[in-house]
Amino acid sequence: MTFDRRQFVQLGALSLLAPAATAAATPVLGRHRARALGITIGHLPPGPLNAITDVAGVEVGHTTIISGHGKLEIGVGPVRTGVTAIWPQRNIVHEFLPCGVDVPNGNGEFSGMLAARNLGILNSPICLTTTSSVGMVHDALQKLQPVDDLPSGTPVVGETWDDILNDGVGRHVHEKHVLEALAAARGGPVAEGSVGGGTGMTCYEYKGGIGTASRVIEQGGSRHTVGVLVQANHGLRYLLRIDGVPVGAELSRQSPAEPRSELNSALMIIATDAPLLAHQLQRLARRATHGLARTGSISSNSSGDFTLAFSTANRIPREAFYRGRGYALQSVEQFHIFPYLEAASEAVEEAIINALCMAEDMTGINGNFVPALPLTETLEILRRHGRLSGGANG
Repeated sequence: MTFDRRQFVQLGALSLLAPAATAAATPVLGRHRARALGITIGHLPPGPLNAITDVAGVEVGHTTIISGHGKLEIGVGPVRTGVTAIWPQRNIVHEFLPCGVDVPNGNGEFSGMLAARNLGILNSPICLTTTSSVGMVHDALQKLQPVDDLPSGTPVVGETWDDILNDGVGRHVHEKHVLEALAAARGGPVAEGSVGGGTGMTCYEYKGGIGTASRVIEQGGSRHTVGVLVQANHGLRYLLRIDGVPVGAELSRQSPAEPRSELNSALMIIATDAPLLAHQLQRLARRATHGLARTGSISSNSSGDFTLAFSTANRIPREAFYRGRGYALQSVEQFHIFPYLEAASEAVEEAIINALCMAEDMTGINGNFVPALPLTETLEILRRHGRLSGGANG
């Protein structure tokens, strides 16, 4: 039996998720990122932070909104949501960046995608949030655009649906939350799991949310980074795979559950300091789907899976772009692009696993409970399959 999104809100305590009273307790093992647990995805090396912020100039900030408990009262709560803001570079509204997009399944909203695809440029900060708050976030970003005789940039806002845990219909993300996330954005380590736009999200029937990872490519005397940030809100438990191991199938046998609807959405942002042009970045964006698929997603009917890839290496002056003046762009040699494609796939895969590893148990509307991925059991499954290396807890 399947339900649409509105029906899930109405079903309340009969939601697809088990209530807290019947859920397993959080494992004793604390939350750690995949590599600290001995889970090594792919073979390319990560950057120093293994995060999208390994790409110089990229900054990430979150506003997390958590309030209330108990029965859903639309417009009041409980609230389990937020917004994640990404500055591709701080002067993005005046100096555009080349970008590419890919939409393997578009049952969702990512404003600015069509403009980015047609013009090949990114001219706005990027915000990730909950489905019903796209309009408010879009409006807040629009106010950052210059006001003059040139065309205004298109705000870039992506959403995934958190109404299993959150009073989504109540629309609790407002302009002040967007501005707080933008102001809080920094380089350096990125908070993961149940934060920002990922606060109320679910991934493979476990608690999901924000995850990040990066890869470093060295070739021909050059060193470049590909960084990824995801908002993971997709998948059925039995489909989950970690480093090729069907972890979800084994966990499903340990934790029997009622049939679930195929709610799947994933937002994937790829940044690189490699000089790639728009058509090359579109190819990079398409490889995110490979990383997503390696974690088990099939981009089912209700998936809102979107990828945006941008390069910080080329700056396009707003004045030159809109007035038809010339500007110079650099590019890697076309037949040297392979490792960047590989890096995008690997980093997306690891970012999703990081989101699962870092997210914690959460109880939301009507007592709906989403457990964290049980790390102790997960590591034991990976160990049996010979896929665990010497991490901090491996």
